[in-house]
Amino acid sequence: MKLPLKRIKSFLFLIPILAILLTAATLYPAGDFAPSRVKDISDRDYEAAVIQLLDNAKDSIVVSMYIISADIKHKNPVKLLLGDLLEARARGVSVTMYLNTSFYDEAKEKAYPESPAFKELEDVGCVIYYMPSHRTHHDKLIVVDERYVVEGSANWSIAALRRNTESSTLIDSRELARVKLSRLDNVLIDTKPQDKGPYEPTYIENLPENLAIPKDLVLNKIYFPKMVSSSDSRALDLYLLLLAHSQTTGKQEFLVGLTAMGLSLGLPETWTNTAIRRQIIKSLKKLQTRYHLIDVKLSHGRDAEVTLTLIPGEAFLVASDSIISTQSPQLTTRLKFLFMIKALLKDEGEDIDSLSYRALSSRFNVSEDTIKTAFRDFKEYSK
Repeated sequence: MKLPLKRIKSFLFLIPILAILLTAATLYPAGDFAPSRVKDISDRDYEAAVIQLLDNAKDSIVVSMYIISADIKHKNPVKLLLGDLLEARARGVSVTMYLNTSFYDEAKEKAYPESPAFKELEDVGCVIYYMPSHRTHHDKLIVVDERYVVEGSANWSIAALRRNTESSTLIDSRELARVKLSRLDNVLIDTKPQDKGPYEPTYIENLPENLAIPKDLVLNKIYFPKMVSSSDSRALDLYLLLLAHSQTTGKQEFLVGLTAMGLSLGLPETWTNTAIRRQIIKSLKKLQTRYHLIDVKLSHGRDAEVTLTLIPGEAFLVASDSIISTQSPQLTTRLKFLFMIKALLKDEGEDIDSLSYRALSSRFNVSEDTIKTAFRDFKEYSK
């Protein structure tokens, strides 16, 4: 039976289409694609869509951007977007930003760190990574709640938001969001340590002159004596910084930037952000499960929601610089404990030199050898 010429022509027309589909299936296997729902938010639809995302964010916001206009003295769309980030932080949402600093215009290059707008964001707990100036960070990316991805050509500038034609897409895909966030986690790996602008140890700045420490922390064998006996220096240092931050802010419950805390504790700047956060998460969990000193909620890997356990009883004061230091190897865990013992005894009208090693050992629930070594550390420290 002969097919009609018209039908034969139809089949001939389908051949190149089938060839394209077969080629695409070979070049891009199904496993390379993330399941998603997509929506075009180009041009004037971008701003409204992003505002809605930011206003409804529940856990995390990540903004990775080539340009965010720093000249925001007057009310404009960029100021509104940054205001949405401040409001998100007030709701307890984690905000992380990756910002380019390599521009043709030198004035723009200096704008970010010096801008009051970005200082305000950092003051409320936003983590801002200023990319090193020797490489251009050309992203225009937003990821919200590890689910919604916005990507396209639009920077956060008045021109992009109100005048330019800009192609942008909103993608609802947890799988794609994970891929994008994983990329950002590793984007700074190859940068030189001295160029890592965001790596500022914020938690050791503006410390209170004296730290109020509940006496039970030093006297009860399940707290500091246990940390000292097991040489758990990182857990002790982390808790002291958390306690200092609590007393500085006047809050028992607060968000902790994991990378900033890690660098405050002296973890190497050459480590990746993921490696730094992993170590802090490990210590936070230890403070919660082993020492019962905090309650911590880890929802998205960038911030931790920490609540300090209320320790009943009286407190004593100890100079912060005698127990909080991650830069001096001579300030050992044993020596910090000794300084706390000395301050507690002074608060109770006693002189540490009037007590024997055995008496101190028994009273503060550590071995006599630990007390002896602490005094030996003190001699080295005082030289």
